[in-house]
Formats: sequence, C-alpha cells, structure tokens
Amino acid sequence: MPSFADVETTRKALSHLLYEHWVSHELFRWQWWLSVVLLLVPWLVWIRFVDTRRLFEMLVYASCIGITASILDVIGTSLALWGYRQRLVWFMYPPLLPIDLSIIPVVFTLVYQLCPTWSRFVSVVAILGILASCVEPLFTWADIYQSYDWSPLYSIPIYVLLASGAKWGFNDCFRLRRNPDRSQPDQQ
Repeated sequence: MPSFADVETTRKALSHLLYEHWVSHELFRWQWWLSVVLLLVPWLVWIRFVDTRRLFEMLVYASCIGITASILDVIGTSLALWGYRQRLVWFMYPPLLPIDLSIIPVVFTLVYQLCPTWSRFVSVVAILGILASCVEPLFTWADIYQSYDWSPLYSIPIYVLLASGAKWGFNDCFRLRRNPDRSQPDQQ
C-alpha cells in the first residue's frame, strides 16, 4: 500500500514532467496563442456590452459561473473523463482557463443580462449548450482537448443547470436585497 510520502514523491515527479512537457511541446505553439486569445477577447467583448448599471451583479454572476465551471472541469480531469493536451500555464488547474474563466462566464453573463424571462433564458442557454457540444470536437481536432469517457452531449444539461442554477440563486439573492422585509417570517 503506498504511503503519503510515495504519493508526494509521485506528485512532485508529475509536476516536473508537466513542466518539461509544457516548455518543450506547448508553450508558444499556435494552440497556446489561441488560448491567450480565447482568454482575453471574450472579456473585451464583455466590457463593451455589459450593462454598467448592473456591473456588480454581472461580475458576481460571472465569478460564480467561472468558479463552478472550473470546479467541474477539475472533477472531470481528475476522474480522467477528459484531458487537455495544451495548457496556457503549466501549473494551473483547470488546464483550460480560457473556457472555464472566460468564454463560459462571459457568454452566460451576457445571456443572463439579455434574457430576463426564464423561458427565453433556458432556451438560449440550451441552444448555446448544443452549439458548444458541436464545437468541442474542434478542440480535439486542434489537439487541445481529449475525451476519454465523455460525450459532448453530456455537457448540454450541465451548461443548462450551471447557468440556470446561478440565475435562480441570483434572482433570489437580489430580490432579497431589493426587498429585505421579504426575508423575515411574517410577524403576527
């Protein structure tokens, strides 16, 4: 049975191996530059189109989406459901920062901002989930992403639940913020 010291020794060796691979096979390749662009450009679009009157709400919503997407990505990579052949930064998890911390939060925040009704919001998020499942194979073709035991179709309900859960939580939270008396039980 391996000891904790054995695990730590292997983890350190893996960290060194990841760094060596990143420097020699990933850094400054066209996929790396694509990752830089995909990390920065969505936020530039977001700055242009975000409702500045709701800036705090939009930033908190985007943060919630980004953190949750990152956690789900870490779970999926840790369970070897998928993996990434390209990393923006060798030591970071999740490895696909541009998707988890840029594209997904920016797109869902703009949908949150532009689709106030539930039916429209869920419809748009479902369509975006379907589009994302169609784009996922392009990342495989580009040698950035590798699916092991995961179908892009599995991601569609996760996108819908991720965006809808955050919207539900924020609607409830901001409703309470606007009307604090509603958070108290009826006094009779």
